[in-house]
Amino acid sequence: MTRITWRLLAAASLLAASSVQAAPTTLQLVDAARARPVPVELYFPARASACTVARPCPVALLNHGYGIGSREYGFLAEALNAEGYLVASIGHEVAGDAKMDPAGDMPRQRAGIARRGVANIRFAHAALAQAYPGYDWGRTVLVGHSMGGDSSAWLASTHPDGIAAVVTLDNRRAALPRNGVRVLSLRASDTGADPGVLPTAGEQLRYRSCIVQLDNARHNDMFDGGPAELRSRILAAVIAFLAPGPGGRPAFACPAAGRGPAADGVQ
Repeated sequence: MTRITWRLLAAASLLAASSVQAAPTTLQLVDAARARPVPVELYFPARASACTVARPCPVALLNHGYGIGSREYGFLAEALNAEGYLVASIGHEVAGDAKMDPAGDMPRQRAGIARRGVANIRFAHAALAQAYPGYDWGRTVLVGHSMGGDSSAWLASTHPDGIAAVVTLDNRRAALPRNGVRVLSLRASDTGADPGVLPTAGEQLRYRSCIVQLDNARHNDMFDGGPAELRSRILAAVIAFLAPGPGGRPAFACPAAGRGPAADGVQ
């Protein structure tokens, strides 16, 4: 059995197991400095009582794409949860937010929304770290799709303290970090990133960044509503990247290329 097939089977089992996970806990945080609500869905690991200041459990902050809800990445949240992570899925769109105007200045609008996402992530990180000290907030993993990936990448590039790694699902506008933050970016097959977003081959070697091209993968399918086989491939790559190395912390090893069903034999 090939390594990629084994990982796909493991990912499929995580997808099946996620259907019996407990519902997340909803928090309604408020950033008083911005007078802005920041809703968060918390997925606690099964052995949360074992997570202590002395032996903190890993933590991931999950950031949705524009127009997709914070509960629509359950396949990722629950799989990470099953790996022992506390997962906090942050809501970046709330009542009263202006929608993007296709007739307006799209780059400016996108930048404003991504910047707001950065502020949301920083606030949630600080608030949750204070409320739940039994988790490893000094080595947080940021995960984001599309606009959520842009906000994650932007934050990791400009304020990397406390961030160990960034996982993006086809972010296209914000440059991935070129610093000590480790990177896994899964690329869709129907889109392209803006110039400078992806590290060059030399930068990938220098910073040990992982850029994985997914075959037969639509940008807009990289959430719960996408095909099960695509979700399995995404999970296989993410879980491989976060798999523990010596000492028990993630090794951040680059996963194999994410081939589609016709290429890897999955039916």
